[in-house]
Amino acid sequence: MKLTAPYPESLVRVAKKVVWYDSPEETLADLPTFLAHLTVYGSSTDLAVVECYVPVEEFRRVLETAPAGVFTWDSWQRWHERFGMPVPSLPRRRFPDGTLGPEAGRFLGR
Repeated sequence: MKLTAPYPESLVRVAKKVVWYDSPEETLADLPTFLAHLTVYGSSTDLAVVECYVPVEEFRRVLETAPAGVFTWDSWQRWHERFGMPVPSLPRRRFPDGTLGPEAGRFLGR
């Protein structure tokens, strides 16, 4: 699914809040990034606004293909449970040589 411009003002407000480093238009054009940040940084009111425009399947898809480094363990677990999905380990970064970054909460083996 793709949201199309012109975007409703209510979505623009939420996009400004949850992805502060890009313009709302850039944020809403990248639905997976927008939804991932919404689930971590958004309020229940923000979520209610977005659910008017985005089907639940898109939220599930974001969890299945989540980028590393966005979700906290609490948000990761909460959203998987909300959608009745098993809770896997948090996504990890994959380096060019194929190795994986540290597990969440661990840095340089500590």
